[in-house]
Amino acid sequence: MTITLCDKSTINAVDWQRLSHLLAAGGLNQRPLQQVEQAWRNNTFCWFGYHDGELVATARAISDLTWASYVADIVVSPSHQGRGYGKQLMTDIVKTLLPFGKLFIYSVPEKTGFYQQYGFRFLTTGMVCATAESLFKLEQSGYIR
Repeated sequence: MTITLCDKSTINAVDWQRLSHLLAAGGLNQRPLQQVEQAWRNNTFCWFGYHDGELVATARAISDLTWASYVADIVVSPSHQGRGYGKQLMTDIVKTLLPFGKLFIYSVPEKTGFYQQYGFRFLTTGMVCATAESLFKLEQSGYIR
């Protein structure tokens, strides 16, 4: 079974309310609708996965199109997981971005094993700078020590 994957050229047809709900359902927290749209529109690459016309998967990436790309917010609706949609999405992401150099990913802790299947490795030098409140939340969620 496959999903229909669309790229950023279809961004004007996106149902931002549905995308926001998809992120929250996938464990990536509820976010303000306007910021969700702004984030996706400001990325170099976007993926939108549809099953029978319903948005069930998404991802986004920023890239310098030369040395590095950063992938974020990869999610498949929980009701559509286990059907190979995540694999289809990740295969397309890696195929699209790897020609532009290294791929970096920000993953929820419990999904790192999934990304390792696609060649992702842990960094020993990854770091983050954020407000004290954001750092506290990241620490509480298991992202940083």
